[in-house]
Amino acid sequence: MNKKILLPLLALSLAGCGPSYTETPVGGNPTPPPTDPAPDTPITDVARSGYKALSYDPSDVQKLPVPAAVAEGQKWAEVTAMSDDFSYDFVAATEKTYFGDNKWYNFYHADWDGPGSTYWKHDHVSVKDGNLAFKASRSARSDKQDKPGVDLGVITSATQVVYPAYVEASVSLPDVSLAIAVWLLTPDDTQEIDIIEAYPGAENDNSYFSKVIHLSHHSFIREPFTDYQPKDKNSWWKSEIEGFASWGQFGWNSGDRQYMQVGTYWVSPFHFEYYINGELVRVLYHNAFASKVDDKWEYTYPVADANGDIIITDGFQDIKEYAVNSGDFDIATLKEASAASSVSVIDPYSYQAGKGFYKPADIIINMELQDWWKADPTDAQLADESGKTTMLVDWIRVYKPQ
Repeated sequence: MNKKILLPLLALSLAGCGPSYTETPVGGNPTPPPTDPAPDTPITDVARSGYKALSYDPSDVQKLPVPAAVAEGQKWAEVTAMSDDFSYDFVAATEKTYFGDNKWYNFYHADWDGPGSTYWKHDHVSVKDGNLAFKASRSARSDKQDKPGVDLGVITSATQVVYPAYVEASVSLPDVSLAIAVWLLTPDDTQEIDIIEAYPGAENDNSYFSKVIHLSHHSFIREPFTDYQPKDKNSWWKSEIEGFASWGQFGWNSGDRQYMQVGTYWVSPFHFEYYINGELVRVLYHNAFASKVDDKWEYTYPVADANGDIIITDGFQDIKEYAVNSGDFDIATLKEASAASSVSVIDPYSYQAGKGFYKPADIIINMELQDWWKADPTDAQLADESGKTTMLVDWIRVYKPQ
């Protein structure tokens, strides 16, 4: 893997408006623990090298192991109320509709139809041939940002998940210059974990973003609106995507769709782990980052000025290197890096009152056209009926340790 990123990056946000209802979390602890010890469990063979290296078929989700490790004496238990292999049909509906045995509904979790020039539409979501599908089309509206908008799909889980939990989806990215995301968001829109955020189509001067996958989170204050997210270079995961020029080209694959698996283990309010194709690639713990770069693990932490403000240089968050090793991810080294740092990587400005990410969250899957985005798809691209601009999800699964 290669993570040499050269361009300054903008702050990205997939969060929306305030809460509109209350849901029930599936298991877990709705309040933060008094202490937050990281487990010393070694990583699994899958997490070390990914599904393909061990000959697992990700399309056979029932036989696919959870790559994240649980503590000794624990095991993974599937949350069937939130897991779905989409082995049924759901015809696109023109109004808010629950589907998949009432696991999902075809809209956002608040009364809001999308950021930027996005117009989320109920009828841009369907399930067919074993896939959840998100359609993209040119909107008849242009009242947002005074430019032609895009009609897109979004779904929200009917129940919520809370740590500790592993959430993973198998996604075929569309070959179009729009944002796609699988994410967790609390109903009050203050805590967001992005399992994947991608901009996969290389057209319209989007060559750079089409080659990277964003692994990040947001801590919000809604009034007045304030947003923190990590901005270190390693929050953008880059693969050579062997044989393909972009993630969109990989996913579309000339119509023979290919999938990637993206997962997050929300270990605790102050501990997140990110997995791509079963491989552990990034860990956040209290005050430090661990990132797999060129098959080595880099342990880093943020740098702040005398006022406690995180230093940003050329669009990137300044970081200090604590250690680099060529072996497995080592939680002990990450703990040491965290102890050497005085700046949180989870919520440095204490927008969550020092509690970290502890609130139950909805699972949201969607496409969108964000307000900062300049690589808008053309009319011709959005009129393409080949399926090239459609995002597909083969399955999503949720597990909790017990």
